[in-house]
Amino acid sequence: MGHGRPSGATAGRGVVDGGSRWRKPGGSSRLRCLLVMACACLAAGGNACRRGGEPARPQTAPPGYMEKIQAERQRKDLLFRTSLDSPLPEAAKASFKGLDYYPVDEAYRFEGKALLHQYPTRLTILGTMGERRPAEKWASFSFELAGRTETLQIYRLLAEPNDPEGHPFIPFADGTSGVETYPAGRYLDPAIDDQGNAVVDFNLAYNPYCAYGRPYDCPVPPPENRLKAPVRAGERGRAAP
Repeated sequence: MGHGRPSGATAGRGVVDGGSRWRKPGGSSRLRCLLVMACACLAAGGNACRRGGEPARPQTAPPGYMEKIQAERQRKDLLFRTSLDSPLPEAAKASFKGLDYYPVDEAYRFEGKALLHQYPTRLTILGTMGERRPAEKWASFSFELAGRTETLQIYRLLAEPNDPEGHPFIPFADGTSGVETYPAGRYLDPAIDDQGNAVVDFNLAYNPYCAYGRPYDCPVPPPENRLKAPVRAGERGRAAP
């Protein structure tokens, strides 16, 4: 779940990110891929080919949900502290006390239909360091938040060396961005099956690798994925001091 490339080189998924979204010279993708898979497992408990119907509403999580999230957060902290693939600068690892999160809130866990696009629109997503990433607008997901219907686009990055099929992900900004959360936005990796049934869980939202002090180039959420309402769920700030 990270989506950043250390300035200049090939892509590699970030820790608890969805794919090769952040890039850094010489960076390995093994840790990122492992954590992306973990997040996908947690989430899963006009040119559309499937219609989503009513906007998604919060749904009760399956048994053991809270425990699984807490365990995954602890695992991610350990990897940040010890892995060679960690986005933390080496000098920061010794004092690292863990990532900062909002309390888990099932009101931010949505189940519904993703609107899968029959003819995905190709576009370019800019990175935090100016890199241009070819992508496609693959689907959309509508849900109710703060009394209004919101829609987020789901993208796939194309031509990524470590993710040739293009892992679906949601880069987004919201009312907390730059105030309580990372200014450039956060990411989500939705769980979506072949019929378009989707789980979009903001408790699993995470920062891009560029949030932690090393020179990664991370996709910036397009304007259409910037919510006005605050989303107080998932990763909150940068690494806790």
